[in-house]
Amino acid sequence: MRELEELRKEIDELDKKLLDILNRRAQIVLQIRDWKIKNNYPTFDPSREKELLDRLVKENKGPLDKDAVIGIFKTIISYLRSLEKEIEVLYLGPEGSFTHQAAVKFFGEGSKFKPLLLVEDIFKSLEEGAEYAVVPIENSLEGTVGSTMDLLAITTKKVIGEVYLDVKHSLISFEDSIDKIRKVYSHPQALAQCKKWLRQNLPNVEEIPTSSTSFAAKLVKEERGSAAIASNFAANIFGLNILAENIQDFWNNKTRFLVLGREIPKPTGKDKTSIIFSVKHQAGALYRALRPLHDFGLNMTLIQSRPVPAKPFEYRFFVDFQGHIEDEKVSCALEKIKEECIDFKVLGSYPEANDF
Repeated sequence: MRELEELRKEIDELDKKLLDILNRRAQIVLQIRDWKIKNNYPTFDPSREKELLDRLVKENKGPLDKDAVIGIFKTIISYLRSLEKEIEVLYLGPEGSFTHQAAVKFFGEGSKFKPLLLVEDIFKSLEEGAEYAVVPIENSLEGTVGSTMDLLAITTKKVIGEVYLDVKHSLISFEDSIDKIRKVYSHPQALAQCKKWLRQNLPNVEEIPTSSTSFAAKLVKEERGSAAIASNFAANIFGLNILAENIQDFWNNKTRFLVLGREIPKPTGKDKTSIIFSVKHQAGALYRALRPLHDFGLNMTLIQSRPVPAKPFEYRFFVDFQGHIEDEKVSCALEKIKEECIDFKVLGSYPEANDF
């Protein structure tokens, strides 16, 4: 077996080579920046980044696993992308929220992230010139987010990506032991989702509802004897100890987020399209509108109805299906769907997340 100092020396040499390679990559990124400026090409290209990450995962021979490869290269890409232009991403806050975590997962740590407390404020900022945003759209336990769907119906921006996030709750605190905890703060949903664990492990603590899990984390940073139910991500953001992990009662809790931007990405071969439409209030209208998806062999992944504001008992339908609007069968299907609709809108076509 080789000695520790010999192994460390080899790591030092490899780190130097890695640094040289990263700086060479950075020099090429600066050339790409100049080309993009000259040709009015967007700085962020989701389809290109997905193609790059998919290729690296396929070429990976280990021992790094898929998540490690994606995480490492997503971080590298995001920091080098910032040499082209600093990207600001809006997200539903406060800081440390699950939406914040989803935004970092999609764009990488090298981007600038800005929290807003209302979904309405995010869409308003996009219309006023902000480039990118991440908003929640559906949860596997709670269903779809109505406010997001309603605003998607009227925004001029496009859906350019999606993120799936496992909702994993931890008990986090400034304290270093569960024995010291007398109060637990969190959002009412999180408290409810961890009820069994709390009953078994902290039966006598006071449970205090807050506006969000991340706000709970911020509170307990200043209060001794208290803990929050929040994510490990929030614990890292606020410098708190993780006293217990994965304390949620349900293990299949996932939230899907949409990424919003200005331009629809190019097709990758594995894409998803989102549309929203309304139909006449008559028998078979919805069936006729959706039939083209079947006729052209397109797999629908979501359908949800939403009331049309100021029009009692009239509904819009939010539909996701696999495929890109530049695919011939998708464009043909959309033309047929339009014929059956009172109003119709393509919300976006974007690379399909492969981690749901």
